[in-house]
Amino acid sequence: MIINLHTSTKKDFIIEEENLTKIKANSLNALFSQYETILNIIENQLIIEKNYQSINLSEKVLNSVLINDNNILGFALFKPNGDLYLTNNKSDEKFPNLLEKEESRKSFEYTMEKNSVVLGRTYYSDIRKKFILPIRKAIRDKKGEILFVLSIIIDANKIQYFSKVEKYKHHVFRGFDYFYQIYNENANEKNNPYEKPVPKELLENIKESVEKKYNKSVEEIKNSEEIITFESKNYNSSDIELVSSKYLKAYELWVITQIPINEVNKVFFKKLVYLFILLVIIYFILYYLFSVINHSEEKKQKALEFQAYHDYLTNLYNRLFIIKKFKIEKNKPFSLFFINVDNFKSINNSHGHNYGDDVLKEISLRLIELKNSNDYLIRYSGDEFIFIVYDTNLENIKELASKILKSLRQPYNINSVTFTLSCSIGIARYPDNAENFNEIKRYADIAMYESKKEKNKYTIFEDSVKDIYIKKLLMEYELKSSLKNNEMYMMYQPQIDINGNLYGVEALVRWENKNLGFVSPDKFIEIAEATGFMKKLGDFIINTSLKEICEIQKLCNKKFQLSINISVKQFIEKDFNTELLNMIKKSGFDIKNVTLEITENVCIEDIDYIINLLKEFKQHSIKISLDDFGTGYSSLSLLKKLPIDELKIDKSFVDDILVNSSSKKMIENIISIGKNLDLVILAEGIEELEQKNLLESYGTTLFQGYYYSKPLKKDELLKFINKK
Repeated sequence: MIINLHTSTKKDFIIEEENLTKIKANSLNALFSQYETILNIIENQLIIEKNYQSINLSEKVLNSVLINDNNILGFALFKPNGDLYLTNNKSDEKFPNLLEKEESRKSFEYTMEKNSVVLGRTYYSDIRKKFILPIRKAIRDKKGEILFVLSIIIDANKIQYFSKVEKYKHHVFRGFDYFYQIYNENANEKNNPYEKPVPKELLENIKESVEKKYNKSVEEIKNSEEIITFESKNYNSSDIELVSSKYLKAYELWVITQIPINEVNKVFFKKLVYLFILLVIIYFILYYLFSVINHSEEKKQKALEFQAYHDYLTNLYNRLFIIKKFKIEKNKPFSLFFINVDNFKSINNSHGHNYGDDVLKEISLRLIELKNSNDYLIRYSGDEFIFIVYDTNLENIKELASKILKSLRQPYNINSVTFTLSCSIGIARYPDNAENFNEIKRYADIAMYESKKEKNKYTIFEDSVKDIYIKKLLMEYELKSSLKNNEMYMMYQPQIDINGNLYGVEALVRWENKNLGFVSPDKFIEIAEATGFMKKLGDFIINTSLKEICEIQKLCNKKFQLSINISVKQFIEKDFNTELLNMIKKSGFDIKNVTLEITENVCIEDIDYIINLLKEFKQHSIKISLDDFGTGYSSLSLLKKLPIDELKIDKSFVDDILVNSSSKKMIENIISIGKNLDLVILAEGIEELEQKNLLESYGTTLFQGYYYSKPLKKDELLKFINKK
């Protein structure tokens, strides 16, 4: 019994120590992955148009990267010969030649051999009075020649990834030369643990004991990245310690957690004394109680474990299961499906969370029907599911993805209410795309967001998807400063009536960036909506359009309609109606000449709220135009509810109206619907006289397109009007 108690106590410490090690390792891996992404972004910007060849341009690139991380002290560029090329480091710290300095030479040479990031030696900065951790990456040209070495300078004192359990000590050292990278025990200028590597004799003893215990070589343990636990003598004293370690292969680091074995024995002896007293006093009673308690605890433990790792609503595995329990089996390839339900939010907003919960239950049942016994199905968050399938055959994956799309597309009948939904799926494969589970999940997530652009679609992760993700990230960075840098401007495309007279103009926003060049609105509007930038951009569009067209109308002494596109994200902003009316009033623009263009995706939000908002605008004599009709969600019943004045035929139908009978029939139907509802019909994308004549014969009264004019800047529009 005493032996079992000691074993149990030690086992508890091992479990706690291994969990701490796992948490620390995952946190550290995520942290360095973030810094690696930042280095990749800087690398791309330096390589674009060979900005690195100019110190001024390189400095601008380093200073333009938006970093919200006070751990980062700065960036530096070093030449292949070790000399400093450039730094945005604001301190007075001087950087010596890295090949001439003993502490940095080996890791600098190692960086130039590798195609991935390498952690430099942690060192003490006399200027900063703190320990510095450099992270470096060799930047190469297309021929593989090293252009320079990019370095990010990290405050090692501020890396807060360790668990705050005081009885444990935590260290991190490099796997290729065994120098400490992070040492959280009495590290200061005088007691600098980073100056010397872990003693070779100690490492040999540990290696021998670990290989004997696990029946594996150290290299096998490193490749598997499994957590190992062993006892070792502290090389600064004679104390025996319990040590847990995990190797991070991506960054060649050993993460160490250790505790003196005496701490284990102290806890053991406390338990032993207590147990002995109880056994002496009530031995027979305890025997019975232990039997009952043991049985009860097992049931409780099983219930708690089930509760901890399962979703309360669907009984599927939950997010914690992925983090704690799921492990990659080396010889079992799998595919990870990241499934997101499209427009699920509208159910909760329109009908309440009870309806939403019932839909999620039905979705989980449909997915369960598609899984095999050895597959995993996880409810990852509110409307997101992860499906892990032990199959990487492309044809099989595509077939399963199609089945999921078809199954989740079927109507949901909840309490006499019928919902029709779709889903977007991203798929990544192990080990084809990555050998790390977090990367597999991240790549599937990236692929899912590509599917989100069209919805009801699946995307299998490829390098091209990753490139799109990086470009999108760069676009997000640049978009935040676009208005401040005066990169946005407005253009206007004339709208002509059947007599050839000017009826109005549509305001179109454009963006030109010094790094990205001209960016298409269909790309940056989507990012603006996703990142919360749409309100600022929308205010710019409205204010600028009102101001410029008001000036033009005064100069040419002629009034005409101004059509402004309004994003659904603007509609759902608090007090949007009040703010819009104030902007129109402040500009002095005649409110009767304002037309708001909305698209069919307003239907995916709270439709009753949108209808009431549009009615309020109508009461103020603002016209409403439904843009891109026929390409989205609208039904005839919904069209009747919307208080609109104008129906705008999408360019995609007009393009081939002369050669495609289906497009011709579709336009006839749209115009017929509009006429029956007493709506004005405007066709966009007119490029040929024959298109205009045919549409006019069907009943179209307003036209827009390159046949009449391309989008014009303010001065060009004024010249166009004066010629009319």
